[in-house]
Amino acid sequence: MKLTALRCLVGLTAIVLTGLAQAAEPAFKVYGTAVTMEEVAKEKQGDFYEIEKKKYELIESMAFEKYLEKFWEKKAADQKTTVSEARRVYMEKNAKISESEVRQMVDKYKDNPQFAKFSKDEQQKQVREFLRDRASRNIEMDIIKQGKKSGDLAISFPEPKEPVFAIVLKDTDQTRYGPGMDDIKPLGCERKACPITIVEYSEFQCPFCSKVMPAIKRILTEYRGKISWTVRDFPLSFHDRARPAAVAAHCAGDQGKYWGMYQAMFDNQTELQDEHLKKYALKLVPNKPKWEECFKNASAKYALIDANMESGMKVGVSGTPAFFINGRRLSGALPYEEFKRVIDDELSRRKKS
Repeated sequence: MKLTALRCLVGLTAIVLTGLAQAAEPAFKVYGTAVTMEEVAKEKQGDFYEIEKKKYELIESMAFEKYLEKFWEKKAADQKTTVSEARRVYMEKNAKISESEVRQMVDKYKDNPQFAKFSKDEQQKQVREFLRDRASRNIEMDIIKQGKKSGDLAISFPEPKEPVFAIVLKDTDQTRYGPGMDDIKPLGCERKACPITIVEYSEFQCPFCSKVMPAIKRILTEYRGKISWTVRDFPLSFHDRARPAAVAAHCAGDQGKYWGMYQAMFDNQTELQDEHLKKYALKLVPNKPKWEECFKNASAKYALIDANMESGMKVGVSGTPAFFINGRRLSGALPYEEFKRVIDDELSRRKKS
């Protein structure tokens, strides 16, 4: 037993030393000056994490597949039957589907045009098949969990550590604390001291940014008093109205109406010409001449917009929307459940610390 432990320790030490050596090796040279892998990984830690995460998920998926193959083979051998029959019997015994579940799902989708064209018998058949498949997947995940717990399934490949980016909030940041456009004053926590701090990089012409807004509103509602949500500009070069829209929003923000302008522009993404921006702003701001003068002198806001974009590039943002929940990066038009998963994990960690 001691010899086995010693061999494991020696093997682990070799892996660590190899990793350190590789990190110190030059990745490339610029005019003779070497840039090491450690420096590259530090600067692009988010991108490298995503690559390593995909590699780990691929290995994990293969491990699950192989484990289930062996699990069903063992079941078949014990029962002296085929693998498919052993699995069928097991699922019939454990994947129970009630008629109330079937009725509830049929009722839920009865107004869907694609679903409504089927007869009632066909609707029930499709729903039963869907529920049975879902139950089977859940049962197999439980089998995998038990395999991990018992030690029959062990993944040796190291899971990559998620990077946490240090994003310092600035006085120029636009922040709100609740779902309302006027929730710009702290509601239970100060901006830099909220249990959950979210920084979003987005732009007003981005269709994916508008798709995520319902999830944002729900998060701000459910975690009201525990959250601050900050938006920073990241106007993409191929969206010609993204920068003028950002200027319009900041000019409205000078009068406390950033979020009202934010909502108006996302509600009207196809109408972001100067005359449209002016129309939205003048319905919101108390001092109309002040906004018009600000928008006319747009270059005065460029430094702020560029600084926001540069801060995003430093932490690996290349597209919109991108979110940082307490420094943990999420990218794309994600569903509510993805935000909730990370937020609840952060709140749980805070309780333990």
